[in-house]
Amino acid sequence: MKLFLTIIFSVLMSTCPNNQKEGIVSLYKGSLKGDGSEGFTRQNLVINSVRDWNDFLIKLDTTNTVFKAFENSIDFKNNTILIAIDSKKTTGGFSTTIVKTVQKGNKLQVMVDSKGPKPTDMVTMSLTQPIHIVKINKTNKEVIFVTQ
Repeated sequence: MKLFLTIIFSVLMSTCPNNQKEGIVSLYKGSLKGDGSEGFTRQNLVINSVRDWNDFLIKLDTTNTVFKAFENSIDFKNNTILIAIDSKKTTGGFSTTIVKTVQKGNKLQVMVDSKGPKPTDMVTMSLTQPIHIVKINKTNKEVIFVTQ
Protein backbone atom coordinates (compact mmCIF):
# COMPACT_ATOMS: atom_id res chain seq x y z
CA MET A 1 0.00 0.00 0.00
CA LYS A 2 2.83 2.41 0.89
CA LEU A 3 4.51 1.68 -2.44
CA PHE A 4 1.24 2.39 -4.24
CA LEU A 5 0.83 5.72 -2.41
CA THR A 6 4.44 6.64 -3.13
CA ILE A 7 3.94 5.98 -6.84
CA ILE A 8 0.68 7.99 -6.89
CA PHE A 9 2.37 10.85 -5.04
CA SER A 10 5.36 10.82 -7.41
CA VAL A 11 3.12 10.91 -10.48
CA LEU A 12 0.97 13.62 -8.92
CA MET A 13 3.94 15.83 -8.06
CA SER A 14 5.59 15.37 -11.45
CA THR A 15 2.42 16.21 -13.37
CA CYS A 16 1.39 19.30 -11.41
CA PRO A 17 1.98 22.38 -13.52
CA ASN A 18 4.16 25.06 -11.90
CA ASN A 19 4.83 22.66 -9.04
CA GLN A 20 6.93 25.23 -7.24
CA LYS A 21 6.51 28.82 -8.33
CA GLU A 22 6.82 32.00 -6.31
CA GLY A 23 7.02 30.10 -3.01
CA ILE A 24 3.93 28.08 -3.88
CA VAL A 25 4.06 24.29 -4.02
CA SER A 26 1.13 22.82 -5.92
CA LEU A 27 -0.21 19.72 -4.19
CA TYR A 28 -3.30 19.00 -6.26
CA LYS A 29 -4.97 20.65 -9.24
CA GLY A 30 -8.03 19.03 -10.71
CA SER A 31 -11.66 18.55 -9.97
CA LEU A 32 -13.95 17.32 -7.25
CA LYS A 33 -16.79 14.96 -8.15
CA GLY A 34 -18.89 17.88 -9.35
CA ASP A 35 -22.17 16.50 -8.12
CA GLY A 36 -21.90 18.53 -4.93
CA SER A 37 -21.73 15.47 -2.68
CA GLU A 38 -18.71 16.92 -0.85
CA GLY A 39 -20.80 19.92 0.14
CA PHE A 40 -18.44 22.61 -1.12
CA THR A 41 -19.67 25.79 -2.76
CA ARG A 42 -17.36 28.25 -4.48
CA GLN A 43 -14.99 29.04 -1.62
CA ASN A 44 -11.42 29.53 -0.51
CA LEU A 45 -9.88 27.89 2.52
CA VAL A 46 -6.81 28.53 4.67
CA ILE A 47 -5.65 25.52 6.67
CA ASN A 48 -3.05 25.89 9.42
CA SER A 49 -3.48 22.72 11.49
CA VAL A 50 -3.61 18.95 11.21
CA ARG A 51 -7.10 19.01 12.73
CA ASP A 52 -8.45 21.39 10.06
CA TRP A 53 -6.69 19.36 7.33
CA ASN A 54 -8.26 16.11 8.59
CA ASP A 55 -11.69 17.79 8.75
CA PHE A 56 -11.21 18.86 5.12
CA LEU A 57 -10.21 15.33 4.06
CA ILE A 58 -13.22 13.82 5.84
CA LYS A 59 -15.53 16.24 4.05
CA LEU A 60 -13.96 15.27 0.71
CA ASP A 61 -13.83 11.52 0.96
CA THR A 62 -11.09 9.90 3.00
CA THR A 63 -10.88 6.99 0.57
CA ASN A 64 -9.43 9.36 -2.04
CA THR A 65 -5.77 8.27 -2.13
CA VAL A 66 -4.77 11.27 -4.25
CA PHE A 67 -5.25 13.61 -1.29
CA LYS A 68 -3.84 11.20 1.29
CA ALA A 69 -0.72 10.68 -0.85
CA PHE A 70 0.77 14.09 -0.05
CA GLU A 71 -0.51 14.22 3.52
CA ASN A 72 2.92 13.38 4.99
CA SER A 73 4.63 16.18 3.03
CA ILE A 74 2.74 18.84 5.00
CA ASP A 75 4.38 20.20 8.15
CA PHE A 76 1.92 22.60 9.75
CA LYS A 77 4.69 24.12 11.89
CA ASN A 78 6.25 25.44 8.67
CA ASN A 79 3.41 25.36 6.13
CA THR A 80 0.00 26.85 5.44
CA ILE A 81 -2.38 25.17 2.99
CA LEU A 82 -4.43 27.33 0.62
CA ILE A 83 -7.39 25.86 -1.23
CA ALA A 84 -9.42 27.46 -4.04
CA ILE A 85 -12.66 25.69 -4.95
CA ASP A 86 -14.77 26.92 -7.85
CA SER A 87 -18.51 26.47 -8.24
CA LYS A 88 -20.05 23.33 -9.74
CA LYS A 89 -19.89 23.19 -13.53
CA THR A 90 -22.01 21.18 -15.95
CA THR A 91 -19.15 20.43 -18.36
CA GLY A 92 -15.42 19.88 -18.33
CA GLY A 93 -12.89 22.47 -19.50
CA PHE A 94 -12.91 24.63 -16.37
CA SER A 95 -9.94 25.25 -14.10
CA THR A 96 -9.04 27.18 -10.98
CA THR A 97 -5.41 28.07 -10.25
CA ILE A 98 -3.73 29.77 -7.32
CA VAL A 99 -1.25 31.81 -9.33
CA LYS A 100 0.76 33.76 -6.76
CA THR A 101 0.79 35.40 -3.37
CA VAL A 102 1.53 39.07 -2.73
CA GLN A 103 2.35 40.47 0.70
CA LYS A 104 0.74 43.83 1.39
CA GLY A 105 1.53 45.01 4.90
CA ASN A 106 -0.05 42.63 7.40
CA LYS A 107 -2.13 40.90 4.70
CA LEU A 108 -1.34 38.19 2.18
CA GLN A 109 -3.20 38.46 -1.12
CA VAL A 110 -3.69 35.17 -2.94
CA MET A 111 -4.32 35.61 -6.65
CA VAL A 112 -6.73 33.00 -8.09
CA ASP A 113 -7.28 32.56 -11.81
CA SER A 114 -10.47 30.79 -12.93
CA LYS A 115 -10.86 29.85 -16.56
CA GLY A 116 -13.55 28.22 -18.64
CA PRO A 117 -13.77 26.78 -22.12
CA LYS A 118 -14.44 28.91 -25.18
CA PRO A 119 -17.86 28.46 -26.80
CA THR A 120 -16.26 26.51 -29.66
CA ASP A 121 -14.17 24.17 -27.44
CA MET A 122 -15.11 20.51 -27.28
CA VAL A 123 -15.58 19.52 -23.64
CA THR A 124 -16.75 16.50 -21.71
CA MET A 125 -20.37 16.43 -20.63
CA SER A 126 -19.86 15.71 -16.96
CA LEU A 127 -20.31 17.49 -13.67
CA THR A 128 -17.06 19.00 -12.40
CA GLN A 129 -15.92 21.33 -9.64
CA PRO A 130 -12.39 22.73 -10.13
CA ILE A 131 -10.07 22.78 -7.12
CA HIS A 132 -6.45 23.78 -6.51
CA ILE A 133 -4.55 22.97 -3.31
CA VAL A 134 -1.18 24.58 -2.62
CA LYS A 135 1.34 24.72 0.19
CA ILE A 136 3.13 27.94 1.17
CA ASN A 137 5.47 28.94 3.95
CA LYS A 138 3.64 29.33 7.26
CA THR A 139 1.85 32.65 7.60
CA ASN A 140 -0.17 34.22 10.37
CA LYS A 141 -1.15 37.17 8.17
CA GLU A 142 -4.73 37.76 7.16
CA VAL A 143 -5.23 35.92 3.86
CA ILE A 144 -7.34 37.59 1.19
CA PHE A 145 -8.21 35.69 -1.98
CA VAL A 146 -8.49 37.82 -5.13
CA THR A 147 -10.01 36.36 -8.30
CA GLN A 148 -8.31 37.71 -11.41
